[in-house]
Amino acid sequence: MRNKTKKMPVIFLALIVLFAILPFTTCQSLMAGFQEPVVSLHSVDLGNISLNGVQLLCKLQVENPNSFNIPFPETNWSVFINNNSFVSGTVKNNQRITARDTVLVEVPVNLEYLGIFNSFGSLLGNQQTGYKVALGVKIPLPILGDKIWNFEHQGNIPLPQLPRISAPTMRMENANVTRAIVNVTVNVQNPNPFEIPTPAITYDYQLNRNSFIKGNVESEKPLAASSSTPVNFQLVVTYADLFRSFTAMRNLFEVPSLLIVTCDLGMPMLRRDPLRFEVGGTLPILR
Repeated sequence: MRNKTKKMPVIFLALIVLFAILPFTTCQSLMAGFQEPVVSLHSVDLGNISLNGVQLLCKLQVENPNSFNIPFPETNWSVFINNNSFVSGTVKNNQRITARDTVLVEVPVNLEYLGIFNSFGSLLGNQQTGYKVALGVKIPLPILGDKIWNFEHQGNIPLPQLPRISAPTMRMENANVTRAIVNVTVNVQNPNPFEIPTPAITYDYQLNRNSFIKGNVESEKPLAASSSTPVNFQLVVTYADLFRSFTAMRNLFEVPSLLIVTCDLGMPMLRRDPLRFEVGGTLPILR
């Protein structure tokens, strides 16, 4: 009994030493078998460019060289416009990167033109602006804790431009003793590298200073990128209607005309009032 009593403290001490060494040995074993992921910035592309904004699609390549899965990275991003902080955010994913696999992590960043112009009014009228996107990639790793990789990319984004609208042209298409048809063309040039809505056009055709025909021209077809598009409409003057409305014109052989055209560009972020054109001429009255 006395020998057993003496052995108990020795065994207890040996167990304490064993348990103290075991975690250290396990950590050393894991460290020896662990390889740090390889993270790189694959690309930053511009996409979804429209009148409203543009998307920066950042792609990060993450390689897991280990024989076990690792957590998917958490990515913090910040965008700077002309070296000034603009927007920031975080992309998270609860999935895991499987053993010995390489994945592309997509980080979409949407930039709205209205927000850009509200923050940086001096950019109004510019064709493009510089940007910088900063990316912080964080992966919680076993034993090592959080590992962070930082990347930066700089480039330029296009800024929307007002369409250029020429003064309307008028051409007599047909005239006889009952009516006259006048063709009107408004040329609209879209200088942007993306489609924009066709401006809403309203018109007021006046004869001898009296409003005679009013209307509007709206098209659901957008203006093609970097192109000039004619917008056409017709003015049909029926003499019977003209004489009923203005009896004093019965004795005239021609009357002075004035076409007033207003174009709403539909681009409120550029703070531009509708454009107004006036085109004078004469309308023959055939008998």
